[in-house]
Amino acid sequence: MNYNYCWASITRRKATRLSLAAGNNKSKPFAYTTLLLLLLLHWLPLSAQQSDSILSRKFIPAKLQGTVLHYIQEITQQTGIPVSYSSNFIHLNRKVQLTGTEATTGAVLSTIFQGSGIEIAAVNGKIFLLRDISGTQYYTISGFVKEKNSDEAIIGASIYDPVTRKGTISNAYGFYTLQVPDSCTQVVFSHVAYETVLQPLPPPDDGQLDIYMGVRHSLQPVVINASAGDTVLLHGGYINMPVSYLNSYPALLGEKDVLKSLQFYPGAGSSLESSSNLLIRGGGADQNLYLLDGVPIYHTGHLFGLFSIFNGDAVKDVSLYKDAFPAKYAGRLSSVVDIRTKDGDMKEWHGKATLSPVSGSALLEGPIIKDRTSMSLSLRRSLVDALYGKNFLRDYGKYYLYDINLKVNQIINEKNRIYLSFYKGQDRMNISSDNPVILLFDDYNFAWSNVTAALKWTRVVNPRLFTNTTLTYSRFHNTFSQNSVIPLSFSDSLFVKGIGVSRVRDIAVNNETEYTLSNTHKLSFGGGYTYHNFAPTSYRTNISAGEAVKRDAPKYYMSEVNLYAEDQISLFDEHLIIRPGLHFGSLVQKGSVYTSTQPRMLVRWKFARDQYLEASYAAMAQFIHQLSTPVINLPTDLWVPSTDVIKPERSYSYSLAYEKKWHNDWRLSIDGYYKLLSDIVTTNTVLNIFDNSDLWEKKVIAGKGYNYGTEFLLEKTRGRFTGIFAYTLSWAWRQFDRVNGGRRYPYKEDRRHNLSMALKYQLSPVWSLSATWKFASGAPFTMPQQIFPDVDWAKNINGYLDERYSPFSTYQVNYLPYFTGLNKYRLRPVHHLDLGTTVLLGTKTKFRHTINAGVYNIYNRSNPFIVSFDQFSYFNFDSVYPLQLYQYSIFRTLPYLSYTFKF
Repeated sequence: MNYNYCWASITRRKATRLSLAAGNNKSKPFAYTTLLLLLLLHWLPLSAQQSDSILSRKFIPAKLQGTVLHYIQEITQQTGIPVSYSSNFIHLNRKVQLTGTEATTGAVLSTIFQGSGIEIAAVNGKIFLLRDISGTQYYTISGFVKEKNSDEAIIGASIYDPVTRKGTISNAYGFYTLQVPDSCTQVVFSHVAYETVLQPLPPPDDGQLDIYMGVRHSLQPVVINASAGDTVLLHGGYINMPVSYLNSYPALLGEKDVLKSLQFYPGAGSSLESSSNLLIRGGGADQNLYLLDGVPIYHTGHLFGLFSIFNGDAVKDVSLYKDAFPAKYAGRLSSVVDIRTKDGDMKEWHGKATLSPVSGSALLEGPIIKDRTSMSLSLRRSLVDALYGKNFLRDYGKYYLYDINLKVNQIINEKNRIYLSFYKGQDRMNISSDNPVILLFDDYNFAWSNVTAALKWTRVVNPRLFTNTTLTYSRFHNTFSQNSVIPLSFSDSLFVKGIGVSRVRDIAVNNETEYTLSNTHKLSFGGGYTYHNFAPTSYRTNISAGEAVKRDAPKYYMSEVNLYAEDQISLFDEHLIIRPGLHFGSLVQKGSVYTSTQPRMLVRWKFARDQYLEASYAAMAQFIHQLSTPVINLPTDLWVPSTDVIKPERSYSYSLAYEKKWHNDWRLSIDGYYKLLSDIVTTNTVLNIFDNSDLWEKKVIAGKGYNYGTEFLLEKTRGRFTGIFAYTLSWAWRQFDRVNGGRRYPYKEDRRHNLSMALKYQLSPVWSLSATWKFASGAPFTMPQQIFPDVDWAKNINGYLDERYSPFSTYQVNYLPYFTGLNKYRLRPVHHLDLGTTVLLGTKTKFRHTINAGVYNIYNRSNPFIVSFDQFSYFNFDSVYPLQLYQYSIFRTLPYLSYTFKF
């Protein structure tokens, strides 16, 4: 392909600082014309009288508005004066406006080229239009980058001048702004998921330039939005993952999951085997800010956290920030997971349906009004209750979930657009005490749901100024009930019914504004207001017939205000990038006011041969807390605000990263980080939504934390063979004055070694094989150093001791443990090998089919899912089991098969 990259600009630099135009005969070489004009200027000096006689010749245009070419041609036709120029640096179709006072050729040309860097010279009866290289003029192009067949906005596309190699990227709404020199006639638009577009530049005043890119029909999905020569700032603490990556590798039960896919990368792990519960650099799950179309999500787990609430059919783009947080993000300490859903096809209707062993999902998108209004609707529901029969439900309990994602996209005009998005996810679970497999004495009912809504208005104020205003609503609601029958004797029992409710509700308005001063200088600023409504616990219980006890939790009404500003500057021909930022946050409620000033800084230096060195610092504050004690990802934890007793949590993180790229295919990165945490919270007892809501603040303990480690990533992103090798060596410590004797101890999410490998080979355009292997050090846990029999429990007081009760006190021997320290032991390491294959059918027809099949945990590893230190006992004395450590593993070798139909 002949790219024709503005070679005239290079020729002019070699020849002379003054560029004299080739005449109307555009086939003449530019350098020859320049030399000829220099000779004319040398041998035929221009006198004042000659200039005046040509440029002062009377000329009155027929109209006051037109193109540059129109006026040049009109001067030649009316006056007979030849005008020599070059279209290399004069945009002939640019529209200009005269004042009406121009009456000579010189006056008309001066108005046309005012401020353009074009000089007018009269030589030997001709008018020459000259350009001084030192006076290069830049103008701004802007617009939206969209997918060709659907008008879907493309996030992270690279836009650059192929000669100067300067450029930008499209933002989260596909909008870009780029300043280009008037000597350049083409701009490159690239994205690894789409075909490269070489776009001829329109006249400077030709309005918004929207670009449509076709999907790249490569052999494999791509992983990273980067290519050689682009301007994407992929630093060590940032990962951008196109949705096509979800289908690349094997998945538990065939469920493709956004958060599990992020776990392939260093610094991102999970608390349990195959859980979607994302842990970043030793932080807790509550320290991640999850944004779904800009709306915060408080609980992300479905089915005990085995997969997340983010339906892969609805997701368009996923970004993970582990450090170097942009100033607009705040509210959490460990990471930001920014997820954008599909806008909807503006051209035609199409959809897909997927069936897996545990769920079914469907997507439908298309234009409501073609090229003006579109929608995207996705549905997902679990099929356990439908596929596995009544016997399975009786043995293991009833469970179902569903998700709904809806997005409507309205184009008002080329500068204004409105988005309306909605999400609801619901889980319901019932485990009966009479099931024959899970031996329980109580009936348990869980019901939790997320609801979010967002109304966004994006506006292109001018080519350099883009703004987004968002109104959001978020609600997390959780209900947990327990029905117990407590035997007082063989002839008498006590019935207890308890219902606990916990909820969080937010209403917010936010604004984000981007102002591009130049290709090397960009400002971002904005702010927002959030109204929080927390009800941590509301408890009702029925102790005996006719007697009801109700304890309503206090409700917390708070206002949170945020302001931010960020400046990104490129220096030394874009070898050095500096991005300072500042975020200010304030939480106001009755009885307390907290403020936080959070400076941010990123410094990135580009060396030769695509090598980068980056350092960053970020201060973060978290005004809300999750009080958790359970091991599995059930929503029995409490979200509580900072109060006059509980301070906001804070973190101060430092990172240093090195990155190297080879041949557009390979990427190597090595990151080191250190994070100091202060005022982080824990509890000194088991605390859940059944707890006495009036006392929860008194059970919170504040302390410190230290997270540090090194991350290594080697990645191949193109070709038939692609893959990831990631290794993390890390430490996570916690220290509380009233815990573990004030000594620091390993945090429960500390994983010393974490390694993952993901490989894929494309046998043909329609058939691929993949394999993944994951390894993680065992989780820390606490074991007693010694155990003593508690004789009083069994014999002296009939099982009552400090308000504790045992229905088996006549036979069961209770034990008192003696602990010397927290988390001094580790469980067995977790590792498993998964194999998968993907087959595409009907790729050349309107109706397409995809089959995904594979095997999870191919070598049948018994990994710890839950570990408990128990003594099992039932109604029979002979059924008492010894007190010991029990490990429960739920995922052995599991095959899966899923089918997707597209149209």
